[in-house]
Amino acid sequence: MQSRRAHLRALAGAALSRIGRAADFSTYTDAQKEKFLATAKIVSTAEIGHGVTKPVKAELEWNGVKHAGSFQVVDKELPDFFPPGGKKPIPMKDSWRYNVAAYRVDRLLGLNMVAVAVQRPLKGKPGAITWWVDDVMFEEVDRIKQGKEPPQPEEFARQRALTRVFDELIINIDRNLANLLITKDWKIALIDHSRSFVAHHGIRNAENLTRCSRPLLEKMKQLTDAGVMSATDSYLTASEAHALIVRRDRILEFFEKAAREKGADNVLFG
Repeated sequence: MQSRRAHLRALAGAALSRIGRAADFSTYTDAQKEKFLATAKIVSTAEIGHGVTKPVKAELEWNGVKHAGSFQVVDKELPDFFPPGGKKPIPMKDSWRYNVAAYRVDRLLGLNMVAVAVQRPLKGKPGAITWWVDDVMFEEVDRIKQGKEPPQPEEFARQRALTRVFDELIINIDRNLANLLITKDWKIALIDHSRSFVAHHGIRNAENLTRCSRPLLEKMKQLTDAGVMSATDSYLTASEAHALIVRRDRILEFFEKAAREKGADNVLFG
């Protein structure tokens, strides 16, 4: 009997420990984060206070584990995108759907820089909720203001270069230094991609394409219309997915030419 009681006390203690101890979110897989975001109870919500899309921070709880997410429900038309050369204007949107699409494209490419995002309604409105990035030290805008330099400048510069390539691929027109987060181990995390994926077939800002990793180029080569459509599900239209593939082709051509003219080691790394 005493042994059974001791066993029950141990089980109860373990349960209380799980509830009282902060979860180690560094061990969570993307699938675990997706499930948490999609199913955890919304304990409270509050406006974040900056950002034109008015994101909302939600405190979530599931089985004693607590974490936060960022909701966006924006879904509206923007002024048309005007390609260079006087070409026909292209419709453009600001939509929560692109947060989910950006996350899924990021994982297709093996970058793992975009925060996990899933579809979830907020107060009856369709939307997306994004994992609140753990261990953030500061936003890039604050790092620059504070004059903080990374301990490994080259590694950080490579991350920034990959960010720019990714933004050109998804044609993110609203990357700013406040939605580029720096964690305590000096990893870059990317959030807020609601103004992306316009169906433009060209490179928007070639000056952003300074360097690229060889693994990213190889992953980009493997992208197909069908693969992108399958991964992004209903979050991209066929024309948006195809435009991404065409931009991919232009980016590959750009780096192939740059490698020939400047030397591969001056343009490519990894």
